[in-house]
This record gives sequence, structure tokens and C-alpha cells, in this order.
Amino acid sequence: MGEFQRIRPFKILSVVMVTIAIVLTVVSLVGPDWVSASFYEGDVKSWGLWWDCLKVHASFEMCLSADWLAACAAMVFLSLIADFLGAALGVWGLSSKRRLPCVLAGGVCIVSCICMVISLIIYPVMFTKEVRNNPDYNAETSDFEFSWTFGIACGTVFFLMGASIFFFIRVSEEEDAQPMKSVQDKSYYKVM
Repeated sequence: MGEFQRIRPFKILSVVMVTIAIVLTVVSLVGPDWVSASFYEGDVKSWGLWWDCLKVHASFEMCLSADWLAACAAMVFLSLIADFLGAALGVWGLSSKRRLPCVLAGGVCIVSCICMVISLIIYPVMFTKEVRNNPDYNAETSDFEFSWTFGIACGTVFFLMGASIFFFIRVSEEEDAQPMKSVQDKSYYKVM
């Protein structure tokens, strides 16, 4: 009988989820459409994390405070760094037989999730506050809504939460882990 290796499906799933979170975080970081604002003249302009001023028309330029916008971008960037670290720790945990890398990867995913949630709270609160409290912006802006890049950032939170939960799940080696036959077993390939 050949030698068997144990695969851990929850850990594989969590590494896949962190990888998806990396892609979504990059899209939300560089995406131009966190907020779409409609103006009374019919123009629709979009704000991302990197634009603080947009020229709406010849006589009106809408500028947001750079401090909270930079804080949101920094939180998403920190989340991206934590995503990469969590994925690396997860791959290390898959290749080694130790549980510590997976626990560390779960902790890093929680930190990444917290950074993203902070950004997702600061951005809408501060954007709404600036538009509603500035009489020039309020007079020019007919409506604004949070757009697709903001939604992608929200989706990232769910993938990070799922990955952290799966990283923390402990599967006993004997009962629940799935056996996988090693390629080294030559008797498997015998011709009848």
C-alpha cells in the first residue's frame, strides 16, 4: 500500500479566498468609482480614493478634504499588504504540517478586514458630511450614490472574513482530512 498525504480542504479554500480578496482589493484601490455624483447641469462625476478635486464645469470645482481621503486610501493599501502576507502565510501553512502559519494567516486576514471596514465607514460618512455641509456643493449636487468600486471593497470584506474563519478551523488529521494518494506509489499504475 502506498504512502498517503493529507490535504486540508478548508485551508485550500481559505488561500483561494485570500487570493480573490487580493484581486478585489487591488480593484477597489485603483478603481475610479467609489462615489458617483450627479449635478443639476446633467454631469455625472466619479470619485475614487485618489482624486480630491474634480472640475464639474467652468465655474465650479468640487474639492474634498485630502486628509480623510488619504486615510481611506492608506487603510485600503494596508489591507492589500495584509492580504499578501495572509496569502503567503496560508501557502506556507499548506506546505508545512504545522498549524501556526494558518493561525497567523487567519489573524492577518482579520487585521486586513478591519482596515477595509474602517475605510468603508470613513469614506461614506465623510463624503456625505462634506457634500451636505458645504452650501456650494449642496446647491450644485442633485444626488450621489456609492458606486461599483465601493461595492467591490464591501465584497472584499466578506472574502476576508470567510478566509479567516476557514484558517482557524482545526481539522483532526485522522478523521476529517481527506486522504490523497501520493504519486510515489508505483503499484497504483500497474497494468492488469
